[in-house]
Amino acid sequence: MISWWLNNSPLELGPNNENLSIYGPFEWIQIRWGIVIIISLISILPLLSILLYRFARPGLYPRERNWFSTVLFVTTTVIPIVIFFLWAYGIPYLIEFSLNYGTLEGVNVRYDATSLLSLGMGISWILVVWSLSVIILSLTRIFGMIKNGQTRFRNRIIAISTGTLILTLPIEFEGMKILIALGVALSADYFSRTAPITLTHWEEAIHNDSFE
Repeated sequence: MISWWLNNSPLELGPNNENLSIYGPFEWIQIRWGIVIIISLISILPLLSILLYRFARPGLYPRERNWFSTVLFVTTTVIPIVIFFLWAYGIPYLIEFSLNYGTLEGVNVRYDATSLLSLGMGISWILVVWSLSVIILSLTRIFGMIKNGQTRFRNRIIAISTGTLILTLPIEFEGMKILIALGVALSADYFSRTAPITLTHWEEAIHNDSFE
């Protein structure tokens, strides 16, 4: 798949067109494993949505069920499609744009193959983490896990999402990791706040259980 993608990029490849280079063999191995992990996560997202819907459906009201179906469709179907178009058209467009406007005449420019793939992996990983964060935060709300007007475990989930991105984003995103991580976590939290809440709040449920 890596070879197919590189051969379909705007860069001319082959023995007489040395436009791509690999500067670190170990980085190349890391990229290959990373792409395997990203593809695996994207592949299981639709199955995850089906399993989550089957699990949550009996305990949801019709309004909650419709909202949750929409969220699962966006996070586990639309996001993988966006990632596909990113690899198929987005990154090649950036390469073509840099070829047309970012090179000097008479200067031979070589691109680092691992950096190009790492850039796409980083953006894909950001979208995957955002999808999972939205799903988890939404589930805590529609199941009534509310404490003092705030989603229970909200701060922990946001901290986990933020820390995951800061620690795992490639070096190509250096200098923007914190900003990207906070943006992903807060936007996921904002999106999940649209979830309808009609179930008993968490504190009320605990209070009633203690009396029973």
